[in-house]
Amino acid sequence: MQIIKLFKHHLIAVVLLAATQSHASADARAGDEQILATVGDLTVTASDLRSAMASSPFATQFPSMERGDQAALRGTLVQRLVVSRLLYLEAERLGLEQSERFKTELENFRLGLLYRHYMDRLREQLTLPAELSASMQQQLGNDPDALAGARSAWLADSYRNIRYLTIQQLRDKYKVVLFEDRIVPGRIQPDTLLLEGNGIQIRYADIVRNQPSAPSNPGWIKNQLYKRAEMMVVAKAAEEEGVDVSEWVASFARERLPAMLIEQKQQEWAGDEATLRAFFEKNPQLGRIQERRHIGQLVVASREQAEALREQILNGKSLFELAAEHSIDPYGKARSGDMGWVKEGSGHPAIEQALQGLEDEQVSAVIETPLGYHLVTILERRPGGQKIFASIRDKVRQALIAQRMASYTTELEARYKVVWNLVDKQQAKPE
Repeated sequence: MQIIKLFKHHLIAVVLLAATQSHASADARAGDEQILATVGDLTVTASDLRSAMASSPFATQFPSMERGDQAALRGTLVQRLVVSRLLYLEAERLGLEQSERFKTELENFRLGLLYRHYMDRLREQLTLPAELSASMQQQLGNDPDALAGARSAWLADSYRNIRYLTIQQLRDKYKVVLFEDRIVPGRIQPDTLLLEGNGIQIRYADIVRNQPSAPSNPGWIKNQLYKRAEMMVVAKAAEEEGVDVSEWVASFARERLPAMLIEQKQQEWAGDEATLRAFFEKNPQLGRIQERRHIGQLVVASREQAEALREQILNGKSLFELAAEHSIDPYGKARSGDMGWVKEGSGHPAIEQALQGLEDEQVSAVIETPLGYHLVTILERRPGGQKIFASIRDKVRQALIAQRMASYTTELEARYKVVWNLVDKQQAKPE
């Protein structure tokens, strides 16, 4: 059973809302440990959901949402977290954490964290001398922007200088030696050693790894060598000072493994041009440009009133004048029935069906929907069409990936058991 079928969207929303309400008075720490779902030997907890919500684009809007919308958002995020756990388990099974690419990314991330920690601390130690601060205040005190700019410029220059001196000192400390003479186009090899020091080595492969093609430009190679050397000596210094970034590295690994698996599957599913073209040929609707119609509409509360108003329109009365007077649709009434340009297929099915056979400026028969009884007319049209593959290649690729991802998720659910723990005993079970 697919994740999407485990819980209908509205059911997830209701269940999460009930779960939230039933645990509202529980201890905060206990709430964080509440398990919402189990995927294999992994879990999705309330704490995980809270973190996902905090990083969601809707985070700032969440407090003002209706309660049902809040629960629906929680449901969507829990589903995504479950899928992420499934992908992580599959990536582990496939041994992606042992791949050279993953190890390189993980190491680069670790070095980057250590480097930033060390350099941030270096920057924080800079303090504007009291005499200089007083002088700036005396000269620029009447111009706050100029004063702030002068202070920022001094700090930037000072950081640049202390950073340069720090790198030099660390290179000396670790006895770093650069072999720039080995950077020879046509002769340099992946295992060519370009830098060496106490516990530090950089080979040509370390510089060009993950590059589409191995660059041989000496200037580019030297520039990358200097950058990596700086990162490595600073990271080593941070490590020796006891800086621990293992928690962040582990978090990165948990996020990166599923992402790496998806990247591989996307390349497998949609990396071939012929595959994309074949998918487009089977799904030409992806390139369809919907007709756009300029719509006039009147909505009233009873069929009898709608029939009477339609008779008036057929006898020469303006639909728009009548809409301004009688329509129960606030939007339409305020605009005298002018609904603007509407894309084909975006309205209620009953209205769409009526519009299909309607000629321009012809008034429809009375149409019943849950909102009332409608009379519609088409003022003018912008014809639809069909786009060629080249113009929507990215759209085709995304549609193919979405289709393959749905079936792939089903496969993973069959391999790893998913247990939902969102309901109390009195809550309805999923379909």
